[in-house]
Amino acid sequence: MNASAFSFVPPITAEKPYTVTEINQGVCNILEAGNTLVWVEGELSNFKIASSGHCYFRLKDAQSQIPVVMWKNVAAGLSFVPEDGMQVVAIASIKVYARGGYYQLDMHKMAPSGKGALFAAMEKLKNKLEAEGLFDTAHKQPLPKKIAVIGVITSKNGAAIRDIIKVAHSRSKRTDIVLIDVPVQGDKAAPAIVRALHDMNEWGKVDCIILGRGGGSIEDFKAFNEETVARAVYSSVIPVISAVGHEIDFTISDFVADMRAATPSAAAEMVTNDDEQSRRYFAVRASQMVRRINAFIANARSSYNSLVRRSALWRAMRMVAEARQRTDELDRDVTREFTRAIVRARDRLGKAASQLDALSPLNIMARGFSVVTKADGKTVKDIINIADGERLNIRFYKGNAQADIVKRF
Repeated sequence: MNASAFSFVPPITAEKPYTVTEINQGVCNILEAGNTLVWVEGELSNFKIASSGHCYFRLKDAQSQIPVVMWKNVAAGLSFVPEDGMQVVAIASIKVYARGGYYQLDMHKMAPSGKGALFAAMEKLKNKLEAEGLFDTAHKQPLPKKIAVIGVITSKNGAAIRDIIKVAHSRSKRTDIVLIDVPVQGDKAAPAIVRALHDMNEWGKVDCIILGRGGGSIEDFKAFNEETVARAVYSSVIPVISAVGHEIDFTISDFVADMRAATPSAAAEMVTNDDEQSRRYFAVRASQMVRRINAFIANARSSYNSLVRRSALWRAMRMVAEARQRTDELDRDVTREFTRAIVRARDRLGKAASQLDALSPLNIMARGFSVVTKADGKTVKDIINIADGERLNIRFYKGNAQADIVKRF
């Protein structure tokens, strides 16, 4: 092979060799210079949650894979439980973990694949109903000042009804709860919910209605995003509180209902408050606070995005991220060594206990030996210490006896 085959190799012009760290930092600067977000789809693999709450896993397809880190605050906002083999779509940044000498994805958002159509359908229906005025606050009914009977529409086997009963009765034992059992997911859920809302209004003996269920995925919430359910909630003459999922979950029912509760438990708190006027005042103030917090977060995010474009801050942020990842690695090492030390100590303790047990006087007596004492309690060790006719006490492994000395040898 002639020298021309290597003509693509650039000349070495540096005065001294680069360090490994310098090369990794250079790669960091190249990859992160544009602060580019990528939209990626793949399969979760080797998903692990560190004791710090940060998540480490790999995203793969049929040909390749890439390491991923998802920080605790991002993981806390997920609406599903990640599992190995799950297909997901995500938004991430390409980062370099200089200490390990490899690049990885820094995950910002993640959702199971196939949800795009559901999100789009929900957004389309939301825009339609909003244009018709179903979300207008002018149509919202206030809760009665005194609530004696709560109507609940949910599954009798779900966590939602258990939470509502527990909270309501702990705050107001005189409040009655009337339940209409309905499926909360599947094809039969939406028609059953519509029928239950109609029956509850027809009966008319409840002061408010809590419509809800526990947490789940967007697929699980499909019934609460149906147009028929939305219009049934809107048509209810009894105030309806939508309490679907957790605080981060939103459905069409939430926008149409007279009030939205973050959880079924929160809904129970709303309707069992002794001072309803104070509760409504607090709800208004809380709404104002949320708007101000959201505005503050939006401004902070804008400032953050401006700052992250500065290379000096990139380096500082990268150092913090790598320090957090290194902390997780050290935590795993310390936990492993501590566990080994406990095992070794337990083994030593077991051996010592066995040795003490072998030396126990009771174990010796169990082999047929006895303890002989005189009337004054002194142990007899030599025949010269006793006299003919003297009465002695004998302790066996099981039981005691007395004996008179007839003859000494």
